[in-house]
Amino acid sequence: MTAPAPRQIVVRVDPDGAITAETRGMLGPSCLDSIALLEDLLEATTVHSTFTADYDRRTDAIDTEVRHELRQQ
Repeated sequence: MTAPAPRQIVVRVDPDGAITAETRGMLGPSCLDSIALLEDLLEATTVHSTFTADYDRRTDAIDTEVRHELRQQ
């Protein structure tokens, strides 16, 4: 089994002051917890958000991990 990707939040600030943030290595809805934290830290309000491919991978990754753990028992 491969090690899970490190959990990261990548924040970019454009020359016009627009802020873009992207989560990496966070599967499923756990990434949504980052929105409020970023809004507080950046004193900003979310205008637009979309899900990354990691959001949709949550079920496959969790199912695979559970099956792997059951086989080892």
